[in-house]
Amino acid sequence: GSLVAFSVNAAEMSASGGASLTISDQGEDQENNKWTMGNSVTFSASGETDQGWTVAASIEIDGGTYDDRSVTIDMGDSGKIYVQDSGAQGTGADLVPTAYGTAGYSLASTSVTGKHVIDGLDSGAGTINLGYTTSISGIDIGLGYTPGGPAGSGGSETAVSLKYADLIDGLTLAMGVSDKNTASANGTSELSLSASYVIGGATIGYTDYSADDDQASGTDYDAKHFGISFALNDNTTISYDKSTSDKATSSVDEEITSWQASYTMGNMTIKGHISKASNEQFSTGADDEQKAIDVSWSF
Repeated sequence: GSLVAFSVNAAEMSASGGASLTISDQGEDQENNKWTMGNSVTFSASGETDQGWTVAASIEIDGGTYDDRSVTIDMGDSGKIYVQDSGAQGTGADLVPTAYGTAGYSLASTSVTGKHVIDGLDSGAGTINLGYTTSISGIDIGLGYTPGGPAGSGGSETAVSLKYADLIDGLTLAMGVSDKNTASANGTSELSLSASYVIGGATIGYTDYSADDDQASGTDYDAKHFGISFALNDNTTISYDKSTSDKATSSVDEEITSWQASYTMGNMTIKGHISKASNEQFSTGADDEQKAIDVSWSF
């Protein structure tokens, strides 16, 4: 509590929000097309302390309930401190470009069991994450810590990320490591290495990821994710990406491919994806598909 007990001057208040409408075909596992909508409003306040630091607090109302909350202390050249109950610092970046966003994994989150991208620290209601970010010689550093870990996790969790964009013009490199469920017999150590390269309107990205179970008989995962996006103009982007998840105890790999496109006009964005899973849940020949179109507005 003492970390955020500051008195600030000349506080500024703001509100921002967004709304979206999505129609999706969930594939063979669903009987009908599905309409969904989303809307949220985020209230923010910020002010300057006597030390010259900027303290900002925000809270989001999403679906009629309080969602993301955070307090950020910006100390200028000394970095930023975060207290968040949704979101976490230190999670390794996946630099593979996508036009829709996480569409390629919306299928995976509900029915596919493989690990395709780094988890990093857990986030969500009831999980308080501490974080710190700074930049040294062009390297962005992120540190994350969950005291005691999320409910049922079995111990505190840590995460560290590095990102460097100045090695070669257009090239960005990133690395992330995390140690989860540290007091548990089946804790997990994660490692993520990623790179992206921009040339003209095209961006090419690749990520290599591994999750090692601390138990000798535990289940380990290895995943590779690559993709390319192309900006047709200032408003339109198309992309293709593919990821493969290897499970140590399975004879087949689980694969997800996704074609995506987005178009932006003012504060409105229209985007769509066609995503397919092969060997779903590491079952030979089990395939699934999802298609969606989303229209969103920001204000």
